[in-house]
Amino acid sequence: MRQQGSSGWCGMHAGSCRVWPLPADATCAAVARQVFRDAAEETGLEPELLDDCILMASELAANTLHARAVAGAGGGGDQLVSVTQDLGGELISSASPPPRPSALPELWLYLRGLGIRRELVCKVFDACRSWRHGSAPSASLVSAQAVAGRGLQIVHELSRGRWGHHPTRARLGGRHRGKAVWFAVPAPLAHARLVDVTGLRAYTLSADVTAARANERLSARQAAMELEAMLNDRGVAGHLVRADKPASDMSVLSVCHDLTVWCRGGVVSLTAPESSERWNYADLVEVAELTVQRYEELELAVAQ
Repeated sequence: MRQQGSSGWCGMHAGSCRVWPLPADATCAAVARQVFRDAAEETGLEPELLDDCILMASELAANTLHARAVAGAGGGGDQLVSVTQDLGGELISSASPPPRPSALPELWLYLRGLGIRRELVCKVFDACRSWRHGSAPSASLVSAQAVAGRGLQIVHELSRGRWGHHPTRARLGGRHRGKAVWFAVPAPLAHARLVDVTGLRAYTLSADVTAARANERLSARQAAMELEAMLNDRGVAGHLVRADKPASDMSVLSVCHDLTVWCRGGVVSLTAPESSERWNYADLVEVAELTVQRYEELELAVAQ
Protein backbone atom coordinates (compact mmCIF):
# COMPACT_ATOMS: atom_id res chain seq x y z
CA MET A 1 0.00 0.00 0.00
CA ARG A 2 1.53 3.29 -1.07
CA GLN A 3 0.98 5.48 1.94
CA GLN A 4 3.03 7.57 4.29
CA GLY A 5 2.78 9.06 7.76
CA SER A 6 2.98 12.66 8.88
CA SER A 7 6.76 12.85 8.67
CA GLY A 8 8.52 12.93 5.32
CA TRP A 9 5.69 14.16 3.11
CA CYS A 10 6.60 13.42 -0.52
CA GLY A 11 3.72 15.02 -2.41
CA MET A 12 0.45 13.68 -3.74
CA HIS A 13 -0.21 11.98 -7.03
CA ALA A 14 -2.72 9.62 -8.57
CA GLY A 15 -2.46 6.13 -7.14
CA SER A 16 -1.24 7.09 -3.66
CA CYS A 17 -3.01 7.52 -0.34
CA ARG A 18 -1.39 9.49 2.50
CA VAL A 19 -2.28 8.56 6.06
CA TRP A 20 -1.62 10.24 9.41
CA PRO A 21 -2.56 9.14 12.94
CA LEU A 22 -4.50 11.74 14.90
CA PRO A 23 -4.30 12.13 18.68
CA ALA A 24 -7.26 10.68 20.54
CA ASP A 25 -7.80 13.83 22.59
CA ALA A 26 -8.94 17.43 22.24
CA THR A 27 -5.86 18.36 20.19
CA CYS A 28 -7.04 16.22 17.24
CA ALA A 29 -8.68 19.16 15.43
CA ALA A 30 -5.58 21.35 15.65
CA VAL A 31 -3.35 18.52 14.43
CA ALA A 32 -5.72 17.83 11.52
CA ARG A 33 -5.64 21.50 10.51
CA GLN A 34 -1.85 21.58 10.42
CA VAL A 35 -1.51 18.24 8.64
CA PHE A 36 -4.03 19.20 5.97
CA ARG A 37 -2.48 22.62 5.40
CA ASP A 38 1.01 21.16 4.96
CA ALA A 39 -0.16 18.29 2.76
CA ALA A 40 -2.59 20.06 0.45
CA GLU A 41 -0.28 22.91 -0.53
CA GLU A 42 0.93 20.88 -3.52
CA THR A 43 -2.54 20.08 -4.90
CA GLY A 44 -3.12 23.53 -6.41
CA LEU A 45 -6.24 24.44 -4.42
CA GLU A 46 -7.23 28.09 -4.51
CA PRO A 47 -6.49 29.84 -1.18
CA GLU A 48 -10.16 30.30 -0.24
CA LEU A 49 -10.98 26.66 -1.00
CA LEU A 50 -7.89 25.54 0.91
CA ASP A 51 -9.10 27.46 3.98
CA ASP A 52 -12.53 25.81 3.67
CA CYS A 53 -10.90 22.38 3.43
CA ILE A 54 -8.77 22.99 6.49
CA LEU A 55 -11.90 23.89 8.45
CA MET A 56 -13.74 20.79 7.18
CA ALA A 57 -10.81 18.52 8.08
CA SER A 58 -10.79 20.08 11.55
CA GLU A 59 -14.51 19.38 11.99
CA LEU A 60 -14.16 15.76 10.88
CA ALA A 61 -11.30 15.28 13.34
CA ALA A 62 -13.34 16.84 16.14
CA ASN A 63 -16.14 14.42 15.27
CA THR A 64 -13.90 11.54 16.40
CA LEU A 65 -13.94 12.99 19.91
CA HIS A 66 -17.73 12.66 19.93
CA ALA A 67 -17.32 9.03 18.89
CA ARG A 68 -14.88 8.44 21.76
CA ALA A 69 -17.27 10.17 24.16
CA VAL A 70 -20.10 7.85 23.12
CA ALA A 71 -17.87 4.77 23.51
CA GLY A 72 -16.48 6.06 26.81
CA ALA A 73 -19.95 6.49 28.26
CA GLY A 74 -21.02 3.04 27.13
CA GLY A 75 -23.10 4.62 24.39
CA GLY A 76 -23.56 3.77 20.78
CA GLY A 77 -27.32 3.68 20.66
CA ASP A 78 -29.30 6.64 21.94
CA GLN A 79 -26.78 7.42 24.69
CA LEU A 80 -26.13 11.16 24.75
CA VAL A 81 -22.89 12.63 26.00
CA SER A 82 -22.16 16.27 26.79
CA VAL A 83 -19.40 17.73 24.62
CA THR A 84 -18.55 21.40 25.11
CA GLN A 85 -15.79 23.82 24.13
CA ASP A 86 -13.10 25.35 26.30
CA LEU A 87 -12.01 28.98 26.07
CA GLY A 88 -9.71 28.16 23.17
CA GLY A 89 -12.50 26.55 21.18
CA GLU A 90 -11.26 22.99 21.70
CA LEU A 91 -13.71 20.20 22.53
CA ILE A 92 -14.08 18.82 26.06
CA SER A 93 -16.04 15.62 26.72
CA SER A 94 -18.10 14.80 29.82
CA ALA A 95 -16.95 11.18 29.47
CA SER A 96 -13.75 11.52 31.52
CA PRO A 97 -11.56 9.64 31.11
CA PRO A 98 -12.74 7.34 28.28
CA PRO A 99 -11.20 3.88 28.01
CA ARG A 100 -8.11 3.43 25.90
CA PRO A 101 -9.30 3.15 22.28
CA SER A 102 -8.51 0.10 20.17
CA ALA A 103 -7.16 2.34 17.41
CA LEU A 104 -6.20 5.98 17.02
CA PRO A 105 -8.19 8.16 14.63
CA GLU A 106 -6.62 8.55 11.20
CA LEU A 107 -6.68 11.22 8.50
CA TRP A 108 -6.50 10.01 4.88
CA LEU A 109 -5.87 12.09 1.76
CA TYR A 110 -5.87 10.91 -1.83
CA LEU A 111 -6.67 12.10 -5.33
CA ARG A 112 -9.28 10.46 -7.54
CA GLY A 113 -9.95 11.15 -11.17
CA LEU A 114 -7.66 12.90 -13.62
CA GLY A 115 -7.51 16.22 -15.44
CA ILE A 116 -10.51 18.48 -15.00
CA ARG A 117 -12.38 15.69 -13.14
CA ARG A 118 -9.73 15.33 -10.45
CA GLU A 119 -10.89 15.57 -6.82
CA LEU A 120 -9.09 15.74 -3.49
CA VAL A 121 -10.68 13.32 -1.02
CA CYS A 122 -10.24 13.74 2.73
CA LYS A 123 -11.42 11.02 5.11
CA VAL A 124 -11.18 10.75 8.87
CA PHE A 125 -11.41 7.28 10.38
CA ASP A 126 -12.39 6.34 13.92
CA ALA A 127 -12.82 2.89 15.42
CA CYS A 128 -16.35 3.55 16.69
CA ARG A 129 -19.16 2.78 14.26
CA SER A 130 -21.76 4.41 16.49
CA TRP A 131 -23.13 7.95 16.31
CA ARG A 132 -23.96 10.35 19.08
CA HIS A 133 -27.73 10.15 18.49
CA GLY A 134 -27.82 6.49 17.53
CA SER A 135 -28.62 6.73 13.82
CA ALA A 136 -26.13 7.80 11.16
CA PRO A 137 -26.57 11.29 9.69
CA SER A 138 -27.85 11.78 6.16
CA ALA A 139 -26.94 14.64 3.85
CA SER A 140 -30.61 15.57 3.42
CA LEU A 141 -31.27 15.75 7.17
CA VAL A 142 -27.92 16.91 8.54
CA SER A 143 -29.12 20.47 9.16
CA ALA A 144 -31.84 19.15 11.45
CA GLN A 145 -29.86 16.39 13.14
CA ALA A 146 -26.80 18.37 14.30
CA VAL A 147 -25.08 15.09 15.11
CA ALA A 148 -21.84 16.60 16.37
CA GLY A 149 -22.75 20.16 17.20
CA ARG A 150 -22.62 22.10 13.93
CA GLY A 151 -19.60 20.23 12.60
CA LEU A 152 -21.27 18.15 9.92
CA GLN A 153 -23.50 21.05 8.93
CA ILE A 154 -20.35 23.05 8.19
CA VAL A 155 -18.90 20.18 6.15
CA HIS A 156 -22.18 19.82 4.25
CA GLU A 157 -22.29 23.52 3.36
CA LEU A 158 -18.62 24.05 2.49
CA SER A 159 -18.38 20.86 0.41
CA ARG A 160 -21.67 21.67 -1.37
CA GLY A 161 -23.03 18.29 -0.35
CA ARG A 162 -19.94 16.33 -1.45
CA TRP A 163 -19.50 14.43 1.81
CA GLY A 164 -20.60 11.19 3.38
CA HIS A 165 -19.68 8.31 5.67
CA HIS A 166 -19.31 4.56 5.42
CA PRO A 167 -18.04 1.53 7.35
CA THR A 168 -14.41 0.70 6.70
CA ARG A 169 -11.18 -0.51 8.28
CA ALA A 170 -8.15 1.30 9.65
CA ARG A 171 -5.01 1.78 7.54
CA LEU A 172 -2.56 2.11 10.45
CA GLY A 173 -1.95 0.16 13.64
CA GLY A 174 -3.84 -3.02 12.83
CA ARG A 175 -7.00 -3.86 10.97
CA HIS A 176 -9.57 -2.29 13.25
CA ARG A 177 -13.09 -1.82 12.00
CA GLY A 178 -14.88 1.49 12.26
CA LYS A 179 -16.21 4.24 10.04
CA ALA A 180 -14.87 7.02 7.85
CA VAL A 181 -16.45 10.42 7.35
CA TRP A 182 -15.29 12.18 4.19
CA PHE A 183 -15.56 15.18 1.91
CA ALA A 184 -14.31 15.80 -1.62
CA VAL A 185 -13.50 19.03 -3.45
CA PRO A 186 -12.51 19.75 -7.05
CA ALA A 187 -8.75 19.74 -7.60
CA PRO A 188 -8.48 19.89 -11.40
CA LEU A 189 -5.08 19.33 -12.94
CA ALA A 190 -5.15 22.66 -14.75
CA HIS A 191 -3.94 26.14 -13.99
CA ALA A 192 -6.73 28.71 -13.98
CA ARG A 193 -4.50 31.43 -15.44
CA LEU A 194 -3.38 29.39 -18.47
CA VAL A 195 -5.81 29.66 -21.38
CA ASP A 196 -5.12 28.75 -25.00
CA VAL A 197 -6.71 30.28 -28.11
CA THR A 198 -9.62 27.82 -28.02
CA GLY A 199 -10.61 28.96 -24.54
CA LEU A 200 -9.77 25.60 -22.97
CA ARG A 201 -7.61 25.29 -19.87
CA ALA A 202 -4.05 24.22 -20.55
CA TYR A 203 -2.89 21.37 -18.35
CA THR A 204 0.26 21.67 -16.30
CA LEU A 205 2.85 18.92 -16.22
CA SER A 206 3.07 17.29 -12.83
CA ALA A 207 3.63 14.02 -10.99
CA ASP A 208 -0.08 13.37 -11.57
CA VAL A 209 0.49 13.08 -15.31
CA THR A 210 3.49 10.82 -14.76
CA ALA A 211 1.48 8.55 -12.47
CA ALA A 212 -1.41 8.40 -14.95
CA ARG A 213 0.91 7.32 -17.76
CA ALA A 214 2.51 4.69 -15.52
CA ASN A 215 -0.89 3.27 -14.63
CA GLU A 216 -1.90 3.16 -18.29
CA ARG A 217 0.98 0.74 -18.86
CA LEU A 218 -0.21 -1.67 -16.16
CA SER A 219 -1.42 -5.08 -17.29
CA ALA A 220 -4.65 -6.46 -15.86
CA ARG A 221 -2.62 -8.91 -13.77
CA GLN A 222 -0.47 -6.11 -12.33
CA ALA A 223 -3.55 -4.02 -11.48
CA ALA A 224 -5.24 -6.99 -9.80
CA MET A 225 -2.09 -7.76 -7.80
CA GLU A 226 -1.92 -4.13 -6.66
CA LEU A 227 -5.55 -4.27 -5.51
CA GLU A 228 -4.95 -7.61 -3.82
CA ALA A 229 -2.06 -6.13 -1.84
CA MET A 230 -4.16 -3.11 -0.81
CA LEU A 231 -7.01 -5.34 0.38
CA ASN A 232 -4.58 -7.62 2.21
CA ASP A 233 -3.20 -4.59 4.06
CA ARG A 234 -6.75 -3.83 5.24
CA GLY A 235 -7.40 -7.37 6.46
CA VAL A 236 -9.74 -8.34 3.62
CA ALA A 237 -7.69 -11.30 2.48
CA GLY A 238 -9.16 -14.47 3.96
CA HIS A 239 -11.39 -15.21 0.98
CA LEU A 240 -9.52 -13.50 -1.88
CA VAL A 241 -9.16 -15.57 -5.02
CA ARG A 242 -7.44 -14.18 -8.12
CA ALA A 243 -7.65 -15.64 -11.63
CA ASP A 244 -5.47 -14.27 -14.44
CA LYS A 245 -5.85 -14.61 -18.21
CA PRO A 246 -2.74 -12.89 -19.63
CA ALA A 247 -3.60 -13.75 -23.24
CA SER A 248 -6.74 -11.61 -23.06
CA ASP A 249 -5.30 -9.11 -20.53
CA MET A 250 -7.98 -9.91 -17.97
CA SER A 251 -7.87 -10.66 -14.24
CA VAL A 252 -10.69 -11.41 -11.83
CA LEU A 253 -10.41 -10.89 -8.07
CA SER A 254 -13.13 -12.62 -6.08
CA VAL A 255 -13.42 -10.91 -2.68
CA CYS A 256 -16.43 -12.82 -1.36
CA HIS A 257 -19.59 -14.45 -2.70
CA ASP A 258 -21.26 -11.18 -3.73
CA LEU A 259 -18.21 -9.01 -4.40
CA THR A 260 -15.96 -9.29 -7.48
CA VAL A 261 -13.36 -7.00 -9.06
CA TRP A 262 -12.63 -7.26 -12.81
CA CYS A 263 -9.53 -5.78 -14.48
CA ARG A 264 -9.29 -5.60 -18.26
CA GLY A 265 -7.82 -3.22 -20.82
CA GLY A 266 -7.08 -0.40 -18.40
CA VAL A 267 -10.52 -0.51 -16.78
CA VAL A 268 -11.39 -1.94 -13.38
CA SER A 269 -14.98 -2.82 -12.45
CA LEU A 270 -16.46 -3.63 -9.05
CA THR A 271 -19.64 -5.72 -9.02
CA ALA A 272 -21.69 -5.94 -5.84
CA PRO A 273 -25.37 -6.68 -5.14
CA GLU A 274 -27.47 -4.20 -7.14
CA SER A 275 -24.44 -2.15 -8.26
CA SER A 276 -21.58 -2.09 -10.76
CA GLU A 277 -18.97 0.67 -10.97
CA ARG A 278 -16.01 1.33 -13.30
CA TRP A 279 -12.72 3.27 -13.09
CA ASN A 280 -9.38 3.39 -14.88
CA TYR A 281 -6.21 2.05 -13.33
CA ALA A 282 -5.20 5.48 -12.00
CA ASP A 283 -7.98 5.13 -9.39
CA LEU A 284 -6.95 1.85 -7.77
CA VAL A 285 -6.90 3.54 -4.35
CA GLU A 286 -10.55 4.52 -4.77
CA VAL A 287 -11.44 1.02 -5.99
CA ALA A 288 -9.76 -0.60 -2.99
CA GLU A 289 -11.45 1.81 -0.59
CA LEU A 290 -14.89 1.16 -2.08
CA THR A 291 -14.25 -2.59 -2.06
CA VAL A 292 -13.50 -2.47 1.67
CA GLN A 293 -16.67 -0.40 2.17
CA ARG A 294 -18.85 -2.88 0.25
CA TYR A 295 -17.25 -5.80 2.11
CA GLU A 296 -18.00 -4.21 5.49
CA GLU A 297 -21.58 -3.41 4.43
CA LEU A 298 -22.13 -7.04 3.46
CA GLU A 299 -20.65 -8.18 6.79
CA LEU A 300 -22.96 -5.84 8.71
CA ALA A 301 -25.98 -7.04 6.73
CA VAL A 302 -25.20 -10.65 7.64
CA ALA A 303 -24.79 -9.75 11.31
CA GLN A 304 -28.18 -8.03 11.54
